[in-house]
Amino acid sequence: MKKILYFILSSFLLFACGNDEKSVKISVTNDSPLERINEIIEISWADIKEKLGLTDSSVIVVLNDQQIPYQLITEGNNEPEKLIFPVNVQAGETVIYTVKSGDPEDFTVKTYGRFVPERKDDFAWENNKIAFRMYGPALLPIDGPSNGIDAWVKRTEEMIIDKWYKNDLAGVASYHIDHGEGLDGYKVGRTLGAGGMAPFVNDTLWLAENYVTQELLDQGPLRTSFRLTYKPFNVNGDSSVVETKIISLDADSYFNKVIEKYQGIKAAIPVAAGIVLKTNEAKPVDKTEDADPAYKAVLQPEKGYVIYAETADKAAPEHDNGIIYTAVIFPTPLKEAKLAEKHALAIVDYQPEESLVYYNGVGWSKAGFNSEEEWVTYVDQFAEKLRSPLKVSLK
Repeated sequence: MKKILYFILSSFLLFACGNDEKSVKISVTNDSPLERINEIIEISWADIKEKLGLTDSSVIVVLNDQQIPYQLITEGNNEPEKLIFPVNVQAGETVIYTVKSGDPEDFTVKTYGRFVPERKDDFAWENNKIAFRMYGPALLPIDGPSNGIDAWVKRTEEMIIDKWYKNDLAGVASYHIDHGEGLDGYKVGRTLGAGGMAPFVNDTLWLAENYVTQELLDQGPLRTSFRLTYKPFNVNGDSSVVETKIISLDADSYFNKVIEKYQGIKAAIPVAAGIVLKTNEAKPVDKTEDADPAYKAVLQPEKGYVIYAETADKAAPEHDNGIIYTAVIFPTPLKEAKLAEKHALAIVDYQPEESLVYYNGVGWSKAGFNSEEEWVTYVDQFAEKLRSPLKVSLK
């Protein structure tokens, strides 16, 4: 009888162990003095897949007491490369997240982007805080060349790109006027706009033209990314330089991550991420000395960033569209930061064939930032977080 009971008990334990649900524990440690709220982390999808024994069609959930949103990132490939999700970790703490098979809940889409052929080949993208666009080939013969970054300020967390384009093109509501959700109150012209990049050789900015090809790589809910390529352009007499940039925007952030690559560069050259200086009418200056004296650039080369503020453009004199705050940030100290070529410039060296990473961001006085001081604090903390990344490990 004892043998029979032992056999039954052993079989039950074996069955129970064999049916334990596999899970992966992800440890996230914050060694910085700053709290990290809704910060997106990345984990290799191949590692998760192997540890959970997943098939390609498996569905997962990410848990921290309750489900949290996640996204599988393909980076334009056929199969996922990364798992991303937002974390909340206080200064000096470690938080454990769990990944396992399951049925995910429906979560709010917080990022979006697309090619906009109906508006002269714009490429526009946004998250729940801010929106941007770049100019495509169809606009070139109409407005001339521009590879600068345009910004649309928002005071809604809803996705507005499709709505604003549709209403503007139909003549229902111009996106240059704030109808309660925000507006396009930024001028770019033949400049770097709100954080574009260009070679800076012999104290001259060498600007590319409008992008010629675009490719959407990832699409929400937590990250939208895309690739733009440009035709060869002149850099100090060399007309064989080709620019490629990959831009990604995460949920809840005011900053894009930009990955720049210049093909055809044969030796190290200085490059600059810059913000165009504006007159008090929000127009790009003809010369640096014409910049609005009410706003001074904040140059912090040792911290890797440059900040600028300006009056938002107005479709009519009676409008009050607030102040637009801009910044560019590098993860490491700058070679130099200065006002030159009608821009506030963050200058670093570019090595041939490398991919150079920096960040450009925009805020607004009518949505989240009551003063330039608040924007400076946000930028300073963002830069600190780049220098002190969260520590992520699988258990």
